[in-house]
Amino acid sequence: MEQLLQDIVAGRESAPLTIIYSDMHGLWGGVTVTLSASGAYERLERKRGAGVPETIRGSVAPVRVKEVVRLLIELKVCEQYTPERAPVPDESQATLVLRSGGAEASIWEWYNDLARNARLARVRSRLLELAAEANAEQGSDG
Repeated sequence: MEQLLQDIVAGRESAPLTIIYSDMHGLWGGVTVTLSASGAYERLERKRGAGVPETIRGSVAPVRVKEVVRLLIELKVCEQYTPERAPVPDESQATLVLRSGGAEASIWEWYNDLARNARLARVRSRLLELAAEANAEQGSDG
């Protein structure tokens, strides 16, 4: 997976890649963002207590996709740092999944630790920034 990320940044022909960040919680809501190497973008955000998530779909420029991939390389997202432990009540996980063909790599962090760890929080922020561009270019659903 790391080689695929390097290939994308270098502009070499590569297998399709899908990046999925999610901190969606059944009770508290959250966000799920999907970005493909082709630039296809989707953000689902559900507020606490809402039944249906707000959806933003669009496409982002290839340069923006490369920026995200560079960040993933910098943060070494193919390496899991958070150790397993029992969750505290109502604690949820934020996950980052990279998919390409049949290969998949995923990492997670406890949602309450995102800001302190400054790892998945940076990915989340970058992906959410893209929503404004995708929304401005394509409009929103929801």
